Amino acid sequence: MKLTGKEIFQIEKIAKALANHQRIKILLLLQDKEEMSLGEIADAFNKDYKTIAEHMRRLVLGGLVHKRRDGLIVYFRLSPLSQNVLKILPNLIS
Repeated sequence: MKLTGKEIFQIEKIAKALANHQRIKILLLLQDKEEMSLGEIADAFNKDYKTIAEHMRRLVLGGLVHKRRDGLIVYFRLSPLSQNVLKILPNLIS
């Protein structure tokens, strides 16, 4: 398999986004929802908004989550890429 520099950089961004167990849990939570607000995600994990916002920022940078604003509320949903990543995650440990 031969990868371009751009593809290697994209894999690095994905790996960094997945490099925290809390972010993987967030992806799994979003997998069951169409979309969730930052507050809903923070409440689901009993964490403060600032902590969850940083996790969400890293997931967005990795291309795993899309965000949209509606006034002051920020909503997140899985990207098509994250749906593919979530399918292969169980294979990494088997």
